Amino acid sequence: MSHVLVAGGSRGIGAATVKLFESKGYDVSYFYKHAPGSTGYGIKADVENLSEIRSGVAASEDRFGPVDTLVYCAGISLTGLTTDFTYDDYLHVMNTNFGGFFALCNEVIPSMVSAKHGVITAVSSMWGQTGASCESIYAASKGAIDAYVKSLAKELGPSGIRVNAVSPGVIDTDMMSEYSDEDKEDLRNETPLQRIGKPDDVANVIYSLSTERSSFITGQIIGINGGFLI
Repeated sequence: MSHVLVAGGSRGIGAATVKLFESKGYDVSYFYKHAPGSTGYGIKADVENLSEIRSGVAASEDRFGPVDTLVYCAGISLTGLTTDFTYDDYLHVMNTNFGGFFALCNEVIPSMVSAKHGVITAVSSMWGQTGASCESIYAASKGAIDAYVKSLAKELGPSGIRVNAVSPGVIDTDMMSEYSDEDKEDLRNETPLQRIGKPDDVANVIYSLSTERSSFITGQIIGINGGFLI
């Protein structure tokens, strides 16, 4: 049985991912920060805390064995003028969105290299590809994800490990709660498919990337945005 570890698996895209993999018969563990979800094996771990990442990975592997598939869904955003952000804001966003991914990869890659097999998928954002006014730190953190994914794919490919990112557009998650109904309608109208995405739209692609049907796909940033960014 394959072991899938999802960071940020209690809500939104992460929760949908946990549910989907579990429904397909995988052993699924996940990290949560505040409250656990309803499916999978939840482990309380803050991705900004290296010791909690290490103990979380150890707990998940004690339960299910080495991690075969890593999915990084943990993420936060900040909205405002870049001059209003503080250095602590920068550290918080970067450490959550990118630093945790870097640290978690370092924990699971050695066993994947030994097995000559593994799949790593990160949740990025279309703003990491095109930039976003009033979300500069968030966009920068997702741009870091994209560059790191491409670098890891080149580095780990010879060991049989595939690394990709999914790049969602406007998705109906907690991050949308700060938007007004009018803002959401504007975003819907800007999306060629004329709807806001669902967490399942992203989870389905994450799952597909983790299967043998995607065995020749690595180093890619795959847009899931309804045509918002083409």
